[in-house]
Amino acid sequence: MPSAERPERPPRADARRNAARVLTGARQAVAAHGLDVSYHEIARRAGVGVGTVYRRYPERGELMEAVLLDLLGELTAGAERALSRGADWPAFTRFFTDLALRTGGNAGLSASLDDRGGPRVAAARRQLLELLRRLTERAQRVGTLRPDLCWYDLPFLAKAATSGAGVLDLSADPRRAERCIRVVLDGMRPPAAGPGQEGPAAGPP
Repeated sequence: MPSAERPERPPRADARRNAARVLTGARQAVAAHGLDVSYHEIARRAGVGVGTVYRRYPERGELMEAVLLDLLGELTAGAERALSRGADWPAFTRFFTDLALRTGGNAGLSASLDDRGGPRVAAARRQLLELLRRLTERAQRVGTLRPDLCWYDLPFLAKAATSGAGVLDLSADPRRAERCIRVVLDGMRPPAAGPGQEGPAAGPP
């Protein structure tokens, strides 16, 4: 009689460490260079051999999916925290600041995520955007966010606030980025009541 199948052994500690290092290195490389970054650059940032990256993620799509799900999951968790803390302006600003810093500093988020990450990434992106819509509309209902904004505007405003490391030979630093975010947030507050106020902007086509 055939012997019973042995249960799968859990990965060794060093294999788990290498897997974590590969994912961290891939996130850093994608942030700097986008989703077309080479496995050699990922391996360099992870501090492992390129063979380790290929063994862990033989398919590029699988690795890019893991990177994007990790990043979108963090943004989604931040949006959920903001929604759970009540309709106050500080909760909204914390989420917007996190969104701005991550989108401004991550080249991978400028790519077509649905095409490059597969259906799980597409679902995660839609979930994040739905939370963004709810945050925007709640802030407008309580009067903390100007009514002529659409939720669709917010990712563009977030990216514009931290759109690059420098301009005209002037280098940016984290404090400068945070200052720009504060200026953008100030502009998102409701204007003084008066005639001729525009209605909400149009959303996506």
